[in-house]
Amino acid sequence: MKTVLIIIPYEDLYPPMNGGMQRCFHVLHQLSKFYHVTAIIDQDSASFIKAFKDFPALSSIKIFSTKDHSPRAGQISFLPARLDKALRYRWYKRSLTGSADGKFLNYYTLLTEVLSRNKFDFIVLQNLSTINAVSIIRRFDKTAFIIYDTHNVGTLLAEEEYAKGNLRKKDMQAVKKLESGLSNKVNAIWACSDQDLQLFKEMNEDVTGAVIPNGVHLEKKTHADGALVDKPTSIIFCGSLGYEPNYAGLSWFYETIWPVVKNKHPDLQLIVLGSGKLPAAFAFLYHVKDFVFTGAVADVKEWYNKAAVAIVPLKSGSGTRLKILEAMGLGVPVLSTSKGAEGINFIQGEHIEIADDEKLFAEKLTGLLEDKNTRMHLQIGARKLVEHEYDWDVIGNKIQKFILHNLAVKK
Repeated sequence: MKTVLIIIPYEDLYPPMNGGMQRCFHVLHQLSKFYHVTAIIDQDSASFIKAFKDFPALSSIKIFSTKDHSPRAGQISFLPARLDKALRYRWYKRSLTGSADGKFLNYYTLLTEVLSRNKFDFIVLQNLSTINAVSIIRRFDKTAFIIYDTHNVGTLLAEEEYAKGNLRKKDMQAVKKLESGLSNKVNAIWACSDQDLQLFKEMNEDVTGAVIPNGVHLEKKTHADGALVDKPTSIIFCGSLGYEPNYAGLSWFYETIWPVVKNKHPDLQLIVLGSGKLPAAFAFLYHVKDFVFTGAVADVKEWYNKAAVAIVPLKSGSGTRLKILEAMGLGVPVLSTSKGAEGINFIQGEHIEIADDEKLFAEKLTGLLEDKNTRMHLQIGARKLVEHEYDWDVIGNKIQKFILHNLAVKK
């Protein structure tokens, strides 16, 4: 059986609390079904192994946690912490340039120990913060096939933030430089949509890539009770409140759409499901009548079960919205902007409803609330779509085919 090393820089990998964590967790789970997997993670192993109960294949993984590991003391440890960090980073990287990367420093000694004792056929890097690992990997193994797995295009997000004045130009350029040089560092890129993969190919002429879509872990129940009632009382918005596209989209919905919908449905509530905290400029949303903020929850199903419609009023961002696939899998009809539904192979009116301006969004939301048959039609169509294309077991087979193909090429 082939061997795989995966580096995942999330402290709360299980239970996954956002889209990026969900993708990393389920990619790890699928790999564990086919290969001998070694994982370097930021979560302490004692809390991570709780996942074994529901995902028993993970019990075969060799887990190395930065939380359980004490880095070797360096000769320069007597220096002030900030200077010590900067010098250690440059020493480990064997380079005098670049900003000190805290994530890199966390996993450096673990990575060197693992690589000194093992050879891997494939190495999967999750998130841009792990790209610095490439120089270390190549010291130990010139031939390992390195895959960069990403759930969005950092350059696109950085350019959007720069245009809004939220990011310095040099920081935006640094992200673009890093992603434009991926073909010189990794052997392949896994992107979550055709659009994202095309952007990476435009930045990296000779890159090998594949679309490994985001997905959901399906359960047997196929409908949400709130979607089947004659007079719905709740709709739902799901997403991290600290993520700019989410809170900006929620604000747009409140200011331009919510008053129109509430005029026709005065008893309607919006459930806002997600972790994180709204920025001060958007904190007024906490006080909106009939906006119900749940905060982070252990199980999203009970909240989705109350909702007649899931809304995704996003105007910016990148990647595939797991919130849409999650709602579809749980039987909640979805109304989204085109931007929000980017990367999903849907048919308008069959799997999802799409509206990009406030007038149409309000009209479609009101129509869905008043038409149970349309909600049921979307519910059935969306579930079939997820079962055929976005179930993680289906995606796992795509991962397996990609690796088998590249093993054959490598030989």
